[in-house]
Amino acid sequence: MSMAPEYFDDGSSFFAVDPLSINPATLADFSLFERYPAQNGVFRFRCLLTDTDAVAVDRLKEMLGSWDTIYIHNTEAQDYKSYIKENLGFILNNDAISTSKKTSILVNLSTDAIKETFAAPFVPQAKISETVEHLEKFVSKALDFLSGIESLKGIATMIGHDYDTHTHSVKVGWLCAVFIKANSDLFGNPGREQLKQLLLQATVAGCLHDLGKVKIPENVINKPGRLDNLEYVLMQSHPAFAMALLFEKKLPNDTLQAILYHHENEDGSGYPCGLAGDEIPLPAKICHIADVFDALTSARPYKKGKTPAEALKIMAGKNPYLDTLKIFEAEVTKNARPPVTAIVRDEQDPKLRRLKEQQMIEEEAAKRVDARVKLRDQGMSHCFDSDLLKRFIVTLSKSDSFDLSGLL
Repeated sequence: MSMAPEYFDDGSSFFAVDPLSINPATLADFSLFERYPAQNGVFRFRCLLTDTDAVAVDRLKEMLGSWDTIYIHNTEAQDYKSYIKENLGFILNNDAISTSKKTSILVNLSTDAIKETFAAPFVPQAKISETVEHLEKFVSKALDFLSGIESLKGIATMIGHDYDTHTHSVKVGWLCAVFIKANSDLFGNPGREQLKQLLLQATVAGCLHDLGKVKIPENVINKPGRLDNLEYVLMQSHPAFAMALLFEKKLPNDTLQAILYHHENEDGSGYPCGLAGDEIPLPAKICHIADVFDALTSARPYKKGKTPAEALKIMAGKNPYLDTLKIFEAEVTKNARPPVTAIVRDEQDPKLRRLKEQQMIEEEAAKRVDARVKLRDQGMSHCFDSDLLKRFIVTLSKSDSFDLSGLL
C-alpha cells in the first residue's frame, strides 16, 4: 500500500518513533510523517519523507536530528519492526539515544522474540529450532548493550512492574549478561571471543529458563493468588519440560544446564534433581540468583514488588525457621495432606459433615501454603552460593540506579 502525502486522522492510525532510532545509512522503504496539533480531535499528518534514495546520507542525518518525533502509519508497522531488528546494533550503540528509549526498544523487540519462542511448542517441532535461532541472533546483536554496567539503568526502570513471564525472562537474561561480563574471572578470564560466546549462552539461557511453563495449564500460570501444594508441584516440572522441548535443538551444554538447574538450591533443597554446592553448574547458579531477584521485585496480584534492597536482604538473610520451612517444602514434594484431622460433631447429615470436614482440611492446607511463603521470605541464603550473591550485590551497586546502601 502506497502512502498518501497527508492524512487527517484522530491519531489511532499512526505510532510515534524517535527519529534517532532511524539509521540514515540504511533507511528502509517506509514513509515518515510529522503531526500537526489537533483541531476538533483530528490531527493532520504530513509526509516528510518517501523517497530515501533522493536524499544524501549526510542531509538525511541532519534532517533526522532536527525532528523531535516522527510518525509511521500502522500499515507499515511490520516493515518498521523488521527494520529495527536489522538495525538494533546501531540503536543500542547510539550515544544520542537515551538509555530509557533504548530499553523500551530492546524490551519490546526481545519480548516479541521470546513470545515467538514460547509459542513454538504449539507448532511443528522444527519451528522451535527456527525461533531459538532467531532469539540467538537477536541477543547477539544486543549483547554489547545487554552486558554493560550502564545498561542496569534500563533494568532499574522495570523494577516493580507487574510480573509477566516474557518480560521477566528478558530481565533474567539481561542480569545474567551484566553479571558475567563484570565477573568474568569466575570463568578464568576468557578471551574476547570466548567471553562473547559465554555471554550469548548465558543470556539465551536466561531468556529461555521458563520455556517449560508453556506446558503448565494456563489456570495455574495465570492464577491471581498463591499456588496450592498440588499447583506448586506442577509448576516445579517446568525446568524438565523446558529441557524436553530444547534437548534436540543443539544448544550448548551450559545453556541447557542453566535452564534445567536454575531452581537448584545450594543446600540441596531445590528441584528438579536436588543438587547441592559444586554439583550445580555455575551458569545455573547465576541464573537462579537473577531469577529470584527479579521475581521478588516484580508485583503480583497478591503482593507488591519489593525494592531491590528488600529483595537482596531476603536473599542474603539466614532463615531462622529453616527447619520448619523444609518440613513444609517436603509436604509439597510429597503432595501430602496437612497433618490435621477435622471432626465435625454438630452436623447430623453425614454428607454435610464430610463436606465441612473437607473444607476445614482445605482451609488448613491454604494456611500452610501462606505460612510456607512467609517463612521463605524470612531468609533465602541457603538457596544461593554466598560468594556469587555477594558479587551480584556488588555488581548492581556499580549502577547508581540501585540504592543498596547498607547491604555491602
